[in-house]
Amino acid sequence: MIRHVAVFRFAPSFTDAQRDAWMAMLRSLPEQIPELRRMSVGVDVLGGPSSNELAIVADFDDLEGLDAYTRHPAHAEVLAISTPVKVSLATVDFEVPDPS
Repeated sequence: MIRHVAVFRFAPSFTDAQRDAWMAMLRSLPEQIPELRRMSVGVDVLGGPSSNELAIVADFDDLEGLDAYTRHPAHAEVLAISTPVKVSLATVDFEVPDPS
């Protein structure tokens, strides 16, 4: 299984309401992208000096599934909203043992 982790920082112009709507779009992706097995989305609760604002964790069966997610039109819609207000993004993709 491949786990995709992304952490974000956004411009102050990205309002809480906009962020909430964007997170709802993210949370709907598993229903739209068959290769996306699970997705968690959350806002940082500590607010420490090295904290990012928001993270996603997404699981795929394999690298092909991750690629399908990356190219999917629903993912492109999410990117269209976040790209203009994104200050920073860090990602990591790694293998994890299959839980089944």
